[in-house]
Amino acid sequence: MSLLNHIQKAIALLAIAFLFGCKPNHSADELSQLNQQLDSLSVEVAENVYITYTDSAILRATIKAPILKRFPDKKNPRMEMPNGVSAVFYDFMGDTTSTLNSKYAMHYEKEDKIEIRDSVRVVNRNDEEIKSDELIWDKKARRVTSKKPVRVRIRDEKIISAEGFESDESFLNYKFSRVTGVVFLDEDESTE
Repeated sequence: MSLLNHIQKAIALLAIAFLFGCKPNHSADELSQLNQQLDSLSVEVAENVYITYTDSAILRATIKAPILKRFPDKKNPRMEMPNGVSAVFYDFMGDTTSTLNSKYAMHYEKEDKIEIRDSVRVVNRNDEEIKSDELIWDKKARRVTSKKPVRVRIRDEKIISAEGFESDESFLNYKFSRVTGVVFLDEDESTE
């Protein structure tokens, strides 16, 4: 956090404290509102972050991000990864089911959803590559969805373009809302 941000927060805190100091009795509601205002101003920043997600002591995913900003706002707590994110998803045996990379991600803590945006690329264990501008990972439902255009390369066989996408966390079982095109890559050249 920069020195300027610290100075701005200190000035805001002193001004609020001064104003409240002029009033002899403070209600619990007033103090609670002050606390919420201060929470919404704060940002926690971490570099070179490594996050491990487990469920019932089983490793589900690991996430790496060069920068993580946490906004501890009580109404909308969230973690932003503005400089990109990479993730590895695992099955119950601890084997990698897929990898994910993107240039931006935001984790909404109350909803337990992660919005992954900008050059999203997923490769599953079947060597199927999924590309989109946005994926939404609902951790509670263990589903990944997108309403944006999606392109899936199925090994060296074909490319499927679609609008809308839904998958499990492994990216092995997926479906499309509306297929907009299919290109077969390994056509037999002897049909001239």
